[in-house]
Amino acid sequence: MNEYRQRSESMRADLVSMRRKIHENPELGFQEFETAAFIKAELDKLGISYRSEIARTGIIATIEGSRPGKTLLIRADMDALPMIEDADLEFKSKNHGVFHACGHDTHVTCLLGTAKILMENRDKFGGTVLLVFQPAEEGSKEYDPTGKIAGGALPMVMEAGDVLNPDNLDGVLALHIVSGEDDHEHVGKIGVGDGPFSGSADEIFVDIIVKGGHASSPHSAVDPVYIASQVSVALQGWLTRFVDPMEPVVVTFGKIQGGFRQNIISEKCRMEGTLRTLNEELRNKIKEKMPGFIKGIAQAYGGDAEVTILTGYPVGVNDKEMNEHVRKVTAQMYGTDSLVEVPAQLGAEDFYEFGFKNKVPITMFWLGGANVEKGWVGSNHSNYFAIDEDSLPIGTAVLSAAAISFLS
Repeated sequence: MNEYRQRSESMRADLVSMRRKIHENPELGFQEFETAAFIKAELDKLGISYRSEIARTGIIATIEGSRPGKTLLIRADMDALPMIEDADLEFKSKNHGVFHACGHDTHVTCLLGTAKILMENRDKFGGTVLLVFQPAEEGSKEYDPTGKIAGGALPMVMEAGDVLNPDNLDGVLALHIVSGEDDHEHVGKIGVGDGPFSGSADEIFVDIIVKGGHASSPHSAVDPVYIASQVSVALQGWLTRFVDPMEPVVVTFGKIQGGFRQNIISEKCRMEGTLRTLNEELRNKIKEKMPGFIKGIAQAYGGDAEVTILTGYPVGVNDKEMNEHVRKVTAQMYGTDSLVEVPAQLGAEDFYEFGFKNKVPITMFWLGGANVEKGWVGSNHSNYFAIDEDSLPIGTAVLSAAAISFLS
């Protein structure tokens, strides 16, 4: 396996150059036209065939091994976030207000590096590798054929036909760069976790509807802002009694908007939030019962509520046997000290749509990118997110070696 580490290290300058080019030119979900063009040009250089414009900007490339065998899908997401980059880098975003604050530029780079290594080593594995470059992991209302929260994975599955079919896939693999102060987030670390790994994500929209009035006469009106506050507080208490305390679950209202003047009780208050769990059965149970609970609170205070819950990304469950390939090659190339077993977290990932509700073995591992000495510890989705580019050859090596291990 060390030959893949050495080959990745020899590609370091090219990997850094690719990553910086993508980083400087970030694009939002379903608008990754320049990023897709860059990827296709790199695939053309390698002589890799591909299909493009799947879910608008998505790409599926194909590499055949030297003999028949299994089919492995490796995915990288391409989109950036609508954020301003405050990290002081010479290759900062040139697209003001758009920033690769979650490291998808790294994901694309590592997958392109992996493509090169796989092409050079086709005699060492059988079967087929599908390289999937996915739009809009962060979600976008730009393009939504699903009628649900729009991430790019599900539209790609819907539009790709039999190419992305659970009967034609034997495994699915991806990495995700992370930065921060935790041990597994440091450069040189590979974080792995079996079973539930990332949370589901559903969007909650609540409209409190009432009879408005003058602020000086609350007894002659119904206050939707007050009802919204009661809903927010009561919902947290309800969850502690409705849900097994051993089950992780989060309901957060990140936006409550009501009224338009200080002395008027408005007729409406809008609440927008998110539901996160690690248990699909519990998720469905909460989604079924929550609207009635919210309506009951609103009606108790003389108002009413309209509740909409949009189904989003699924619970991400990592396959242990897929993880064993990641563990094995990481230990062989970088030593067991590089491996960190990480717990599940409630951040969401639409990557797991490619597992077809766990019909196909699937896993994602964390690639550490932080460097405390250099001051690069800005977490994902932070305006100061930054990574140590020494992580690029590490990610490329582990992704390549794990793929060849699986296919061999």
